Amino acid sequence: MTPVVEAARKRHEQAGSLAEELPYWAWVDERTLLTRQGELLTLAQLRPAGIAGQPAAELDRVLTVWMRLLAQLEDEVRFSLIVTRRPIGEDTVAGLSDERLGEEIFRERARELAQRNGELRFYAAWTLDARLRDAGRHGGGAAGWLKRLWRPNGAGLKRWLAAEIAAASGRLARITDASRALVEDVCPNRVLEAREGTRVLADLINRPGAVVPSHEGGALNWAWGLSDLEAHRRHLTLDGEPLSIYSLVEPPPEAAANILWALLSLEGVWSWVWEWRGLTMGQARGRMRSAQKHFFSARYSMIAHAQGTEATDAALLDSAAAAESAKLGEALVELQSDGIPWGELAASLSVHAATTRQLEEIDSSVVKIFAGRDIKILREGWGQLSAWFARLPGQPASRQLRRMPVSAGTALCCAPLFAPARGHPVSKHLEAPALATFETRARTLYDYDLFNGADVGHSVILGSTGSGKSFLLNFLLVNALRYSPRIAILDLGGAYRHLTALLGGSYLRLDGEVGSAALRPFSMGKSKRTLLFLTGWIGRLLQLGGYEASGEDTTEIQSRLEDLYNLAQSKRRMSGLVETLPARMKPAMTRWTQGGQWGRVFDPAPGTKGGIGSGDWQVIDLSGAAEHPDLVSAALTYCLEKLRLQIESDDEIGRLKLLVVDEAWKFLAEPATANYLAEAARTWRKRNAALVLATQSVADVVGGAASAALIESMPNRLYLSNRDLSDEAAAGLQLTKAEAELIRWLLPKREMYARSAAGA
Repeated sequence: MTPVVEAARKRHEQAGSLAEELPYWAWVDERTLLTRQGELLTLAQLRPAGIAGQPAAELDRVLTVWMRLLAQLEDEVRFSLIVTRRPIGEDTVAGLSDERLGEEIFRERARELAQRNGELRFYAAWTLDARLRDAGRHGGGAAGWLKRLWRPNGAGLKRWLAAEIAAASGRLARITDASRALVEDVCPNRVLEAREGTRVLADLINRPGAVVPSHEGGALNWAWGLSDLEAHRRHLTLDGEPLSIYSLVEPPPEAAANILWALLSLEGVWSWVWEWRGLTMGQARGRMRSAQKHFFSARYSMIAHAQGTEATDAALLDSAAAAESAKLGEALVELQSDGIPWGELAASLSVHAATTRQLEEIDSSVVKIFAGRDIKILREGWGQLSAWFARLPGQPASRQLRRMPVSAGTALCCAPLFAPARGHPVSKHLEAPALATFETRARTLYDYDLFNGADVGHSVILGSTGSGKSFLLNFLLVNALRYSPRIAILDLGGAYRHLTALLGGSYLRLDGEVGSAALRPFSMGKSKRTLLFLTGWIGRLLQLGGYEASGEDTTEIQSRLEDLYNLAQSKRRMSGLVETLPARMKPAMTRWTQGGQWGRVFDPAPGTKGGIGSGDWQVIDLSGAAEHPDLVSAALTYCLEKLRLQIESDDEIGRLKLLVVDEAWKFLAEPATANYLAEAARTWRKRNAALVLATQSVADVVGGAASAALIESMPNRLYLSNRDLSDEAAAGLQLTKAEAELIRWLLPKREMYARSAAGA
């Protein structure tokens, strides 16, 4: 036998079975796992509380709710919180396939997002020590009671122990359901069934990404241990991939909610496991008293005590010991008077990497995260194998070697309770993938659903000049093409010309100059509502021309319009209508007819091309008319009505329609327009249509009664950077002080804050 083969044989003989270190035995029902030590385990998936824009008081409220959970746990229950960061695939990024656009652009973006980001998964675990091992023990080693349970000739014992297990399982179910109900309001959750729980535990045991085959019956410790685990001086290897493990050895001196927020953005693949074991008041008081006596005695040296000079000028006071004694006294008051629960906390972080060099690079980030918050962690060396197995939910309490007594508040500050929102990967209203995928500060993905999980898609985009509103709108509209929608855009900035040309859409430029597009006001189909609209619209044109129409005038105008609609559509012109109006009205209408200032827009010659078409992508550019309020008012009112007819058509009731109003603050200055849009926001939901407003002037949006009512009816809001956001404007938008401060410090053209009625 060669030396190489001999060395390999010795290593093989010295190696232990991974199964001997795993505690799991069998699923006794769809939600309860039995361990080899006779404990029961239940897992649940959590949706953590959101952090964006939340004030400190709200974070403290979440911690208070979780403290109630820890306080009501029974003495035999250990509670764990787990967060894992795992790689994501390109298919998790909302893509787009459109023949008019280069698909490679979207594939490249999906690759970049997948490389930069990861998926955070949050779980909770309840472990109940129901003394099942004691009930079935008659000798026979660590798992002897399990052998007796499953032996062929032990039918009576098997039935008796099965009844004990069923009773304990029911008890754990009641404990779990009570705990889940306490935190459902702040962290929605659901119990994992056996198949899902197996996947979670196997992911913690083996190399991330390893697939565990299905297994029925007992001895799950043999079925789940698939990866080869080796220990080195400074790291472990799991199937050849290096990993390091860190243990929490000292909590932060000053507790604050979400103190480990930076951990969520740590690169790589990692798992943070947090375990709590409650102490009774007597146990906690005894430990505190013992420690307090120690530090109280340590204030002075042994010589000072022997000479009787303690607490005098002849003895030197140990200020650190005195401070610790005082802190323990305050903790006793907190325990006995305030009822704050105390327990033993154990937490560990396992970090995976492709190479040892990458592992060392991540190590510096880990140290920076914890040291920057005065939290002491230890990178395990000789004890890394023990720490690796001790972190698994369901391990016996005796396996946790680095437990520390802390209050529930301090422990929860290190718990994974907060995270960025995930969004809605699937739009329930459209029954299709989300509109677009964004990145969060924690390097996770956010799926943006235009309807935000509901059935109202009305949205408003607010941001100062240069914050990126036009780019964001172009990006969202391009992604909306996945739904084959009808899109109409009212623009005062000229930001959609190139995109419209790329998509082959219709671009209508209304500025009254030579070459400007023309409108055909009387091309709309005849109906009672159309005649009522045109009557009011002509009255508005008269008002802009300096003539105030009376009630009799309104009747006269409607009569003349009915006569006009008896003609063929090609003969219905503004000049023809004006000729039939009373002489007192004609001077006010001259600017709207041929030869007048805006005649080429509203009274084009026969055969002139123009008008609002019926294409899927239409842009009406009023940027050239911005300096002419009368033209903007007249054209905008007509265009909105024309677009309304298309949007509310019964032929396309099942199709998504989007009306985008860019630079909306200029449009909202017109009360009639603001009221019109407010009415659309109230009624278009039933027509599967969404109104999207973008503006830079927050003051104009919240200042007028009509515009404020419009914004109130739009539940989905996207805020971009706005350094000049005033407290008054923030209050008008129903923003908290924390949200307003967040918006002021967003990075222009890089960050946004999404908020809806359901939260941030």
